[in-house]
Amino acid sequence: MGILTRRQGESFVITSDRIAQEPQTKRAPARLNGVYQVWTGAHWSTNVDEAMNFASLDEADEYVRANYAQMIGTS
Repeated sequence: MGILTRRQGESFVITSDRIAQEPQTKRAPARLNGVYQVWTGAHWSTNVDEAMNFASLDEADEYVRANYAQMIGTS
């Protein structure tokens, strides 16, 4: 599973490259236009309203660096 940060409106969120509606494979998805999972601070969710929001891309990236082990260990 890869972890990506992406702009959502005026803020940034942390997403998984695992598309929620497609079966899990070892290949990266062709695009992220479908429903994707967002990080809530405790688990992955398909509800984008639950996503943690960050003011900048650097903030989101720093959060991923500091919490990566927890994020990949939570499905």
